[in-house]
Amino acid sequence: MALSKNKLKWINALALKKYRDADNCFIAEGPKAVEDLASRFRLHTLLATETYLPKAQTLEVGELVVVSQQELEKASQLKTPHDCLAIFEKPTSQANVMELMSNELALALDGVQDPGNLGTIIRLADWFGISRIYCSPECADAFSPKTVQ
Repeated sequence: MALSKNKLKWINALALKKYRDADNCFIAEGPKAVEDLASRFRLHTLLATETYLPKAQTLEVGELVVVSQQELEKASQLKTPHDCLAIFEKPTSQANVMELMSNELALALDGVQDPGNLGTIIRLADWFGISRIYCSPECADAFSPKTVQ
């Protein structure tokens, strides 16, 4: 299946928060990010070059689109895109008070403005085994491409 103009337009729109929120999806680029997130989130659409195709077939994906490097460059937010780009569905559940009061270690963030810094904090929390992170409304979007990258 080739990359249609409508699909490309939709992927490029997901760079903006209002479209990520409206469609309940976010973008991840690069093999490491895609493979790490595929175990935690539902993989809606995967754009993969011929190089990445053998690995892509091991993932559970809703729609697999084989693209050329030029098509991937049009869809990518990166200057030098990797062999794949994925659209994942955002989780829909919200934490309730009982979850906040559990004995599990959690991290609460308030006012982290830079998406890159938020991404670093999330990766560090994961490394330390912290599975719950709560962000205040003043924090950067946890699903922005820069945070995910």
